[in-house]
Amino acid sequence: MSPLIDTQFDGHVHTRLCNHAEGEMEDYVRAAIERGLRTMCFLEHLETEINYQPSCWLEDETFVEYFAEGARLKEHYQDQIEIRLGVEMGFNPLAVEATQARLQHFPIERIGLSCHFHLYEGRHLNLLSRRRQSLDILAELGPDQVLSTYLDTLTVAVATVNCDVLCHLDAALRHLPGISFNAEHKIQIGHLLDTVKTQETALEINTSGFDYRGSAFPAPWIITEALKRDIPLQAGSDAHRPQDVGRYFQDLPDYLEPLRPA
Repeated sequence: MSPLIDTQFDGHVHTRLCNHAEGEMEDYVRAAIERGLRTMCFLEHLETEINYQPSCWLEDETFVEYFAEGARLKEHYQDQIEIRLGVEMGFNPLAVEATQARLQHFPIERIGLSCHFHLYEGRHLNLLSRRRQSLDILAELGPDQVLSTYLDTLTVAVATVNCDVLCHLDAALRHLPGISFNAEHKIQIGHLLDTVKTQETALEINTSGFDYRGSAFPAPWIITEALKRDIPLQAGSDAHRPQDVGRYFQDLPDYLEPLRPA
């Protein structure tokens, strides 16, 4: 049987440039080399017209710095590791054209798709943050409805944006206790995966989930549903510290194999 995932490629790495991680780009490259990775991809946050503070993404001037330093590192370490420069594009359905224009402005080699924010009364609430300023309001709005909107937004995003991989599918509201998907959510996830398949997008197996909840993002049953549709899986550490690069990748083959459809 062919392996389900390439554990020598980390496709989701952040740095201090995103304002909520630590370490320089070169620190992450050196960590990836020490881990024995063949390829790594920086996937820095790109958000457009999001009304939220503090900002947890790169502005255009910082992206100029990012791609310049990335080009230097690609050349300097070309004999040791392949380095790719990408973005984790947060989907804002009210800023599709503006986002597409920004994507075309930079030499992006890989696009990871995500949705980090929920619009409420003219401002955005962070779906993945543990900050109470967002969590308390999201809890009041009702997690079931928020998750339903999130999944619908992701489905539209996958159908709209030409992306390479869908990131941490079920990580929304990960800091609210007792979060689970209801029957309607599971139907929505099925539609989302059908769209992922149609658009020939990969599904990320995000190993930061092992630290958050003891299992990767997305949940095992979602991975099985993706495999039933022959959706390719790609590993991402979602590293926000150099030591997180490639975390738990050595465990992925044994973790994923029981999820392979019979």
